Amino acid sequence: MTRTPQTFRVKSFGCQMNVYDGERMAELLGAEGLRAAEGEDADLVVLNTCHIREKAAEKVYSEVGRLRREDGSRPLVAVAGCVAQAEGAEIHRRTRDVDIVVGPQAYHRLPALVAEAAGGRRAINTDMPAASKFGALPGRGRQSRPSAFLTVQEGCDKFCTYCVVPYTRGAEVSRPWSAVVDEAKALVDGGAREITLLGQNVNAWESDGRYLHDLIEALAAMPDLARIRYTTSHPNDMRDGLIAAHRDVPKLMPFLHLPVQSGSDRVLKAMNRSHDVHSYLRVIDRVRDARTDIAISGDYIVGFPGETDAD
Repeated sequence: MTRTPQTFRVKSFGCQMNVYDGERMAELLGAEGLRAAEGEDADLVVLNTCHIREKAAEKVYSEVGRLRREDGSRPLVAVAGCVAQAEGAEIHRRTRDVDIVVGPQAYHRLPALVAEAAGGRRAINTDMPAASKFGALPGRGRQSRPSAFLTVQEGCDKFCTYCVVPYTRGAEVSRPWSAVVDEAKALVDGGAREITLLGQNVNAWESDGRYLHDLIEALAAMPDLARIRYTTSHPNDMRDGLIAAHRDVPKLMPFLHLPVQSGSDRVLKAMNRSHDVHSYLRVIDRVRDARTDIAISGDYIVGFPGETDAD
């Protein structure tokens, strides 16, 4: 039975990058002629999932169950994002209420997967062609909010022992300079006045010998852009130029989110964090020297396996 959808709804869970991905999927579906549903009901529902939180997969199946209507019918259902990447075909084996499974590096193929599912076939794509995804997405248009997310880097090569990101988002990949600058210009032309640069390790971004601070300086030169932010950073990728940018670029907001995860060198080693307490605090001191009024936040894991009261 063919169920060609006319309307869609994207529901995103988790991090800012998922919000960005959800917006891009909505733009992709809109470019194919589908309309965003005005209410909860839609012909196609995309659940853009996050795998970081506890019992993430089980929450997805619960969400899928809630999509079934009182008359027993349901929309076409797509599970996207990191749970889709981690679970893959297991999702189709566990429930018949999911029509499409698509990973975070393959969602540019969502229209073809929707067409396949509308024809009655269960569709899946969890490939990781990270470098090609962005070139296949439509251009950015008018922004509904003054603040916009812009993904510049994806994936992670750090392999912290507690983290699934390298397996769901793949290896670190930086988008090319020209692609990022062009998208930023389109966002600003579309009404954005604040841009948050995103990446699993955003300060590892690099393109042709240029680094995140070079990108920030280029964006700051756009007259209609008022504010720049970035997240999330790794302590080992805080380059001198990025620290100096907090001093020298007025449009870069005085805020840094820098996960530390533990205050114990022994636990940090068990986490494979590749920094220690001293090196982390040294980065904080240097950032505060550059920008005395900077606000700093972090991530902390309490109760890591093997952690003692002394840790």
